This record gives sequence, C-alpha cells and structure tokens, in this order.
Amino acid sequence: MSESWKKAGEEDKVNPQDGDKKESAGQFDELEGKPEFAELLDNLRGDRKRVDRQIQLDHESELEYRLDQALRNGHANGRRRSVTNRRKRISLQMGVAAVCLMLMLTAFVRISPAFAAIVKEIPGFGRFVELVSYDRSLMTALDHEYFQLVNQSDERNGYTFTVNGVLADSQRIVLLYTAEGPGITEENMTFLPYKLKDGSGEDLQAMSASSHFFRDATEKKGVVQDYLDIRVTSGEAIPKVLSVMMQLGDEWLEVNVPIDHEKFADLEETFKVDETFEVAGQRITITEVSITPLQVTVDFKSPSSNSKQLIDLIDLRLVDERGRSYTSQTGIGDLDTTLRKHFQVGSFNKAKSLTMVAKGVLMSDRNLKVVIDTEKELMISAPDERLSLSEVVKWDDAIDFNFEMLQDEIPGGGMRAYSLFKFDGTFRDASGQVYPLKYGDSRNNNFTGIRASNDTIIGMYYYHIPNEDYVQPLTFDVYQYQGYVLQDISVPIK
Repeated sequence: MSESWKKAGEEDKVNPQDGDKKESAGQFDELEGKPEFAELLDNLRGDRKRVDRQIQLDHESELEYRLDQALRNGHANGRRRSVTNRRKRISLQMGVAAVCLMLMLTAFVRISPAFAAIVKEIPGFGRFVELVSYDRSLMTALDHEYFQLVNQSDERNGYTFTVNGVLADSQRIVLLYTAEGPGITEENMTFLPYKLKDGSGEDLQAMSASSHFFRDATEKKGVVQDYLDIRVTSGEAIPKVLSVMMQLGDEWLEVNVPIDHEKFADLEETFKVDETFEVAGQRITITEVSITPLQVTVDFKSPSSNSKQLIDLIDLRLVDERGRSYTSQTGIGDLDTTLRKHFQVGSFNKAKSLTMVAKGVLMSDRNLKVVIDTEKELMISAPDERLSLSEVVKWDDAIDFNFEMLQDEIPGGGMRAYSLFKFDGTFRDASGQVYPLKYGDSRNNNFTGIRASNDTIIGMYYYHIPNEDYVQPLTFDVYQYQGYVLQDISVPIK
C-alpha cells in the first residue's frame, strides 16, 4: 500500500502496484489455506467491516461540516466558530483516521508470508493498528513491514505485562504492550505508571505518552492493549536494550526490550538548514532537519535579542512536492530559545522536497507579572482583565490557585492552552524571599483545561505553593500569555 492522495479534478493514474495484484492474491490464497492464519484473516476482515461502518457515519459529519463551512465563508471574517463546529472537526479527524485504518487493513491481504507470521504472534494485532492509525508515519512504516516482534512478558501475583513489539528508529520508540490482571480494564485504567531505563540502569531522558484518547474498551475484561510513544531528548541515544517497568496493581513488572539498530541504520539522514525568517521583527532560525523511519524532526532556535516572548508557530506543517501536508502534534523545548518539532512523515514517504509552512506565531510581551495577596485571597494585578483568580483553596500544607483566562480562538490554530507559569517555577514575597511554585493543584486532581460554550473559550490553569507565613503580596512571573501575529510563513527545508 502506498499513499495516493488525489487533488480535486485530477485524473486517475495507474497504480504501480496494480501489476502485482495477481501475485498478491496468490499470497492471500496461500495464507488463507493455512489453518494457523485463518483466525488472523477473519479478524482483519472483521476490523475492515467495522471501519466501513464507521466511515459511513463519519461521511455524514464531513458533509455537514463542509456545508457549514461554505455557509460561514459568506459571513464577515473574524466570526468565531461554535462548539458544534469544533465537534464536527473532531468527527472529520476521526473519519480520516478511519480511512487510514481501512487502507492499512486492506494492505494486510497483500502482506508477505514472513510478516504474516510475525502478525500471527500478536493476539489482536488489528487492535494495535487501530491505536496507531492517527499517525500517518507509523501507518506508512507498518505498510513497509517495519516492525520488530518482541513478545516478552513478566508475571507476578496474577498480573502479566507483555511487550508485544516495537517500531523504533534513532529518535523514537513506539512500544506495543498488553497488561492483564485483576481490575485491569481500559474503562478504569486511564493511566498505568511506568519507568524507562537504558541498558546501564539509568533513567531514559525522553518525552513519553500513553493512554490514548480515541480508544474504546475491549470486550475482554482484565486486559488493556495500548502503546508507549517515546521520543528521546536531543543528544540522547536510543539504547540497544530498553528496560520497561509498569505498575499493575501493587506490582512493578519489568521487561527488557532489545532494539535492533540495524533496521534503521541506513534509513536516516540529518542535514543543516540554517534558514532564518522574521515575524513582526522577531527572528527564528531553522537549524537542522532529521529524517528517520518514524518521523521528521525540525529544530528551531531563537535569539535572546527578540523583544517578544515566542510561544509557538500557528498551524505548523510540512508540505512535500506533491502538496501533501504533514502536521506536528508533539515537540520538546521552547520556541523562545530552542524547540524541536516532530512531524508525521518519515523516510518511507520518500519526499523529494519539504517546505515548512505556518500561519503566524504565538507571542506575548515579556516581563508580565501576577501579584496576589493570599491572606485576602485577591489578585492585585494581572497582565490584563482577561485573567482572573477564580478560586483559592488553603490546605494545611499548601495553597491552591485556580486561574481562568478568557481566550480567543486563534485563526488557523483553534483552541490552545498556555503555560501561564513555568512548570517548576518560583515566586517572591514582598521581602524578596524566593519560594517554589508547582504546576497543578496540590492534590494532583487538576492541571490545565479548556472550557468552551457558545462563543466563549475559558482556559483553566492550576498551580500551588507551600502554605507559609508570607510577607504580602506575592509576585509571580508570567511565562506564557496569549497573543499572536498572523503572517504566512514558507521556508524550504529540503
């Protein structure tokens, strides 16, 4: 399977794989005739039928969305979109994911017997395909049979942790796992604690995520199938053996995962770019680009001489020579200093050229402050009237703050959460004494959220400080605040 996105009005072109259809069909018949593959193929067909039904439902939402867009284009510019429109966008995105899943499942009737044997070793492999279907680079990698079977387990007191397989390159590891045991369900277990260590037993310096939003509970109770998406920080090497520990119930289970570096050694390239662009007088440089099997990584650097606090790029994408657009959902760092962005395109896409495009930059004034009197539970000053202190909760050991910010919907950028204060920041009392400021409330119940109704968007930001006898008032340095400049940006990077 290869991606073949067609523009409106473009004539159909012959698929270069059509000549292999007879051979593919023969491979399919060969697999179907083997009893050990019968269940696998039946499961894939079942997945295909469920996806077809989902696409029919999503098609209605897409038509509704496009009709509404056409009507709205006749109205004055700047009118905010309603929550209903946002829900339709989400339905459209889910529809796109369903299409990707359908294409992937279709490809599995043409897989090689060797890869079919690997797939057979993972119960419910179609489930894992569904989980990663949101990421085009992962789907393309699977399409090229880029996968390493692991199937290693650790068991203790009725709990089992299994690493089924991995997709890995020099910057990213996607680890498919199954967790089983008493009380383990996808409905209840929104997060399973885990630790990652390299071959020397040191903590792996990486950004990782799990517990993905677009998943339904499995029919089988006591089982969770999910994956960890791990991206190492700049300068950190992917270990040859990754130690993965996960807590199930009261037990910490551990599996050592070998990473085959030979699989990606000849599939990667890194090159210098050093192209600088300006937005509202603020300079940003694209320093380096890395292309690996699972992603394209773009590094940005901004000088300290910029007068504004730079937050992020608006509607950032990469566009290839065929006009295909690739988004970035993750990044490490800070655009105000150095930022690394990861895009859903990899070396298997074989893009001949790539251009970075964006619609502007999120930025705010520097040296903004918030001043609070915790004895009177009042906010004395703020950057502007859009920020309010909605609640102060005092505990024996901590004081919790709930800030609310009236936010604009960013053209081309939708709704956005900010880091109002630094993650592990500080503040000062009136005597100049410095104290720690922590992200989230002190009970770890709330962190950051967005509430939208009608034409109003409210950002909710939670922080806490120690409950001390402070010299009032307290001063907090703002890290990010809303503000943006719209400007079309286009920089060739390959």
